[in-house]
Amino acid sequence: MKKKLFIDFDGVLNPYDNWQSNSDRFKPLPGTKEFLKKLGENYEIYVFTTKDKEEVYKWLIRYFLDDYIRDVTNQKESADLYIKDRVIKFGL
Repeated sequence: MKKKLFIDFDGVLNPYDNWQSNSDRFKPLPGTKEFLKKLGENYEIYVFTTKDKEEVYKWLIRYFLDDYIRDVTNQKESADLYIKDRVIKFGL
């Protein structure tokens, strides 16, 4: 059974620039397809975003990335791994 991974949409799959609604403005970051393909070998991948789910799916399809994604959601669930663009670490 594959592990569960949540990956942030903005800033991880695309160059986040305060996207409001027009997904045509953003292309995937270089290497995104290869990154998702490699992750998909061991993880079930969920895209986490507060953006409109349908718009994100259209974006994934447009760039041939949808085959690597299990679902798009705005619900944080327990997972084996989260990949985000902004993280604050407390203590070490």
